Amino acid sequence: MNRIILGTVALSSLLVAVPALAADWMAAPALRTSYPNNWQSSDANPLTYETGIRYWYSLGYQEHNIGDFSESNETKTSSGEIFARINDLSTQSYVEATAGYGVAHSGSYSVNGGADVDLPAARLGYVGADFGWLAFGDETARFGLMTGYQFTKDSPDTGSANFLTTPAVTAGGAPYSITGGGDSEVNDFRVHELKLGLAGRFDGGAFDITGEAAAIPYSWIGGTYGGFSVPGQSGLFRQTSAAQIEGNGYGASGKLMVGFHPTENLTIRVGGKASYLTGQYDATYDSVMLDSTADNTITAQRWIFRDNPFEMIRYGALLEISGSF
Repeated sequence: MNRIILGTVALSSLLVAVPALAADWMAAPALRTSYPNNWQSSDANPLTYETGIRYWYSLGYQEHNIGDFSESNETKTSSGEIFARINDLSTQSYVEATAGYGVAHSGSYSVNGGADVDLPAARLGYVGADFGWLAFGDETARFGLMTGYQFTKDSPDTGSANFLTTPAVTAGGAPYSITGGGDSEVNDFRVHELKLGLAGRFDGGAFDITGEAAAIPYSWIGGTYGGFSVPGQSGLFRQTSAAQIEGNGYGASGKLMVGFHPTENLTIRVGGKASYLTGQYDATYDSVMLDSTADNTITAQRWIFRDNPFEMIRYGALLEISGSF
């Protein structure tokens, strides 16, 4: 009898515990939520874009010296620019590309210290790109490092020196001299610049201030100096090509702009920018010489003038209208 009673109690206890054990055994763990089913990040886009146009009224000055030849010129130029800028708010960096072209020019030039002569024409064009990293500061004001490259073609037309293309000895007897058909070329100065410096930005809400100050540690200049005329030419010695120049230089540049925001996406900025470049270049040209002691034969020769100093300055006021998105 006792065994029956003990068995009945044990079986009853087991039946009472089964539902509780089953509940714990069958309970499933909480599931992790699924990943988003699109390609976009849940964070806000850190990139902002700005593009616009600028008007630049600039004053230019150049001085060139080759041997005994010297020339200076002054220009006033109205240029149009387009630009585009990408800002990365996650790294506080930016990339900006700019292109400009001069549409109206005036000015004067002087050769060997003579009287000023009006410029018949001029050519100014430039394209460049900058990268900046504004690593220091806060949401209101930031500053940092910048670097950039710019190509400039700044070529005032200071006359085109004539040179012979088909030199020959005059017929008809003594005294003999060199004659022949001629040609000429215009100035074509091309400059490649590397910039290294500082950039900054202040955001005051309704207005902003942006600026940069950069050194130009290296630049390369090359092209044609069509206005160069070899001194001392005569019937026995004539120039037979335009002068070709090649050299390098250094300098500095800067820009400062104050912007106003009539609407959230529209900005109007005013300010100015300037650049200074100096250095030396080699000038090469061809010539012919008449040798009357050798049956009036013509001898061709190439000349090179080394380390000729030059200077280029341009500065002026900027007006900008841009949109951001």
